[in-house]
Amino acid sequence: MVRSTQMWLIATLLLAAGAAAQSPAPAERARVTHLLQRATWGVRPADVDAVMAMGIGKWLDRQLDPSRIDDAAAAERLKLYPSVQRDMTDAVTEFQRQQRLRQQAARQGARPDSMDAPDAARRRAAAGMRGDSAMMTAPPRQGANNPQLLLLDLSSARIARAVYTERQLEDVMTDFWYNHFNVYFGKGIDRYMVADYEATAIRPHVFGRFRDMLGATAKHPAMLFYLDNAMSVAANAPGPRGRGRGLNENYARELLELHTLGVDGGYTQQDIINVARAFTGWSFSRPGPRGGARIAFEFRRVQHDRDEKVVLGRQLPAGRGLEDGEAVLDLLARHPSTARHIARKLAERFVIDKPDSAFVDELAAVFTRTNGDLRAVTRALFTSKHFYDPSVYRAKVKTPFELVTSALRVTGAEVSRSRTMLQTLRTLGHLPYNAPDPTGYPSASEDWVNSGAMVNRMNFAIALGGGRLDGVRIDPRVLTSNTDVRDANDFVPVLLQRLIPGAGTEKLESTILRELAKAAEPVTDRDVRPAAALARQNAARALGLALGSPEFQRK
Repeated sequence: MVRSTQMWLIATLLLAAGAAAQSPAPAERARVTHLLQRATWGVRPADVDAVMAMGIGKWLDRQLDPSRIDDAAAAERLKLYPSVQRDMTDAVTEFQRQQRLRQQAARQGARPDSMDAPDAARRRAAAGMRGDSAMMTAPPRQGANNPQLLLLDLSSARIARAVYTERQLEDVMTDFWYNHFNVYFGKGIDRYMVADYEATAIRPHVFGRFRDMLGATAKHPAMLFYLDNAMSVAANAPGPRGRGRGLNENYARELLELHTLGVDGGYTQQDIINVARAFTGWSFSRPGPRGGARIAFEFRRVQHDRDEKVVLGRQLPAGRGLEDGEAVLDLLARHPSTARHIARKLAERFVIDKPDSAFVDELAAVFTRTNGDLRAVTRALFTSKHFYDPSVYRAKVKTPFELVTSALRVTGAEVSRSRTMLQTLRTLGHLPYNAPDPTGYPSASEDWVNSGAMVNRMNFAIALGGGRLDGVRIDPRVLTSNTDVRDANDFVPVLLQRLIPGAGTEKLESTILRELAKAAEPVTDRDVRPAAALARQNAARALGLALGSPEFQRK
């Protein structure tokens, strides 16, 4: 029975890709619902009425100035994840200390994993191999430095912020720009720097100047390490060779192809080489064996290529230093190809997978006219007639992260640290900070829709509806208040109206009622369940089927 329901839902979603079933509703209410589907992490039951009361313009004004929004409640929840706020220098210093202890233990013949065992024998061994009787205490357990525990904290905090922040547009745009300037958690010490990278290089700039964000990401140690620019030095630079030292083109290539001009932006391989030369010496300081230095951007003049360079036809004179890289960033931020590339990515992410060229041109013109003012560009995006064309309503499929967070928001879930949620997102292929490629996670619907993914989505929805996810508590009765949960015909329409505003749900309602009726049939003469228990079961099952439906998964 469950399997047949899953297959019906899968078939419906695949056949309906691109369809936009919409219930007859006043035009303004449909516009508001569409806006909230794209500009927030999920439409809660009261959200549409609230925006209808204040108007789309005022809602956007407020969201585009997040400092005006009291977000203390969300900030309080984020205190549950202290490792996310941990200073990255402290985290890397501790990681390097543990590495040294493991290396020393290996040289002494100790088992490397013994360093994680908090017992007296390990403490004695650790003190002995350090030759320091004053340190007869265990080295700190990895705790927050353990990669899996850290990823659990980072992902849980990411979910919590998405679900509870009132600064919804800021958070959605932070996610967009993080993917645009992606850094992979799984690469070495980047796991201890991605939280700071998001907090300092991305989030503060989402409504600022593109050039400022471009510079902040270029100089952040997380990006310098991820794309190897920290090791890129001039061919004639002094110092030991090896370990990948020399000119490294990784950052230069992604800067042109992904961050600014786009793959068809008009640059050549020689431009890539010269951009890489312009960024030689852009590195970062690290704490030494005894601490001291903080992790921060550092320009190493001795490693910089000081010869003349030409980038996109512009000459960079010989004899310069840091200003070479800054000049390249200035040039790229103002380039027409950058404006079009950014505009197209925004349109693809927030409007439709294959946007109209006129819409892309419209956004690119705003980007150019305002010198990359992202507040102005974002406002233009969400006020354009192209954004509100009914043909794009419900025309995209939610990414797995959007599915999870929208389900948690709309159900009023209480969410804390959840290993099951972490595993769910990993299974669905959308674990925060875990996209290994510089492209980040995709936004096109076709990248997320296949039969296996749909089964996993349904399994998540059924588990959530049934209260089987650790760290997540929901009460289906909250969504069916003022209705008789003993009568499915009474509560199912109310449930669907609250979960999926703006969608035609008549067919889904019939399917859910049919499934509930089948589930209520006694298997044997002795299989008689109390009415209250059956009502709770029906509410939970209806919730799971609704959240796993094609109607809920479209936006």
